[in-house]
Formats: sequence, C-alpha cells, structure tokens
Amino acid sequence: MPPAKLYQILNHYTSPSALDPGFLVLDNSANLRPDWYEYWPIRNFLLAQPLDEAVFYGFFSPKFKLKTNLSATQAHAFLRDAAAADVVLFSPSIQNTAYHLNVFAHGEAECPGLLDLSKALFARLGIATDLDSMISDSRNTVNSNYFAAKPRFWRAWLAITEALFAIAETPGDPLGARLCAPTSYRGRVATPMKTFVIERIASWLVHDPSFTVRARDPFVARNRIYKLPVAIICDALKIAYATQGRSQYKDMFQLVSGLYRSLNWEVRIAGALGVSRVRPYLDSLAAHWIKM
Repeated sequence: MPPAKLYQILNHYTSPSALDPGFLVLDNSANLRPDWYEYWPIRNFLLAQPLDEAVFYGFFSPKFKLKTNLSATQAHAFLRDAAAADVVLFSPSIQNTAYHLNVFAHGEAECPGLLDLSKALFARLGIATDLDSMISDSRNTVNSNYFAAKPRFWRAWLAITEALFAIAETPGDPLGARLCAPTSYRGRVATPMKTFVIERIASWLVHDPSFTVRARDPFVARNRIYKLPVAIICDALKIAYATQGRSQYKDMFQLVSGLYRSLNWEVRIAGALGVSRVRPYLDSLAAHWIKM
C-alpha cells in the first residue's frame, strides 16, 4: 500500500511532548507569520520539499486526537484502507457546516462578508464557479485542514492558495486589503478573513470529479451530541438533492435547516429528560466516538 507522511504542526504554544509520536513534526514554533496561521508552515513545506506521487501527505494541528479521537496509528491504518483515493478526509463533527448549503454559506454565517469575498477571489483568478449553488455534504467537507492527499491534489490546492497569498501580500490591492481585514473568531475580532477563505479551498477542490475522495465518518463527536440528529438529516437531504436533483429535497433541506436551532433545543431537552424516543438514539450516536 502507498505510504503516508502525516505531520503534526508544532506551534509556539504547544510542547513537543504533547504531539503524537506517530506523526512527523512540522515545526512552526518560531511563529514567523502568525497572520497566516497553519497555512504558513504548510506552504513552506510544499514549496520546498519534493513530493512522492504515490504518498499521502497531511498536516494536522496538535488537537487532532482531541477532535477526532484518532491516534496517528489509526490515521495511517485508515489511509492504508483508502489507498486508491486521491484525498482522504478526517473532518471531525461537521454539524455546523451541515446546517448550511455549503462551506462558504457557513463561513458567511460566521464571518459576514466571506461569501462575497470568496466570489471576488475566484473572479480575480478567472475561475468560473457558483458558490451559491455549490453543495457541501459529508462526502466533501473539509474541517480544520484535517485531510491527507496525494501530490496532484496538493498542487491544485497550492496554485489557488498561492494566488490568494500573492494578492493578500500586495500593498494597495483592494482585494488584498479585504483578505487581510480582521473578522470575528471565538469572540474576538482579530483573525484575518484570508484564514477562513483558505480553509474552504480544499472543500471547493474536492468537488472536482477527477479527484477520488474518501471520508472518515464526519459525524463522530465528543460532545454536543444533541446537534447531530438535525445535522444528519440536513446532510442526507443535501446528498439526496445532489444525487437525484429533485427540488423537493432542497426545499426540505431549507425548511429543516431554517429550524435547526429550535429543533436542536427540543432534542437536547428530550435527551436530558430521558425521553424514550430520543435518549437511546443520542446514546447510539455518542457511542461512535468510542468505537472510532
């Protein structure tokens, strides 16, 4: 089976001992460009290192185990089973994206202006795409850069992200200024918008049918299990619409997704009260975290 080279990014606030020894280390402890977050060390690696066409490469944060409940050994095993794929997704608990038609719509909900900014970027690059109708589901959603891919995919990814990088680094470029403008993240307005645009490029790329994609169960979650039932329903409706093309599926997705907050509260309360028609299914969903 083709081997994999999986790296864990050592940042400036993480001790080397906190990393999984089964991963290689990508050292970003100097934190020379904090405004580019994980893109900076990944970019430097891809620009400098020769890549083996048969090898999966992945670059994960120190929280990989916390978010996925996978060790490096388990991640390597999953990749061995997915050797025929070009891209393998380890996206953890994608419920927040599932409530939206695609990752750009989700980004817009979290960071207002991201959708129009992404459209402007693709237009500048001369790439025709319709971000309003794009469908992100559990087969093609990338979270937290948790994916491994062969070099053909990484080259396509780097071509777009490097173009974004050049625009953002050009003084006086209006689009670059928009990419560098801070947006809200975890209660603070400090993270540049470019970070969240880059995070969505992989999800956009895997829609290309020339790439074979395999996803590890994206609804495995450590907590907030009550969010999963509605998210799974939304995901199933999006897959049905994407594969069948029937507008009823999209209409029902929009109906259910528009009610997700109130539906989540109903599920949460019923689960807390031990309602027999709810609690066993939440327990079953929770058990997938341990099984993985």
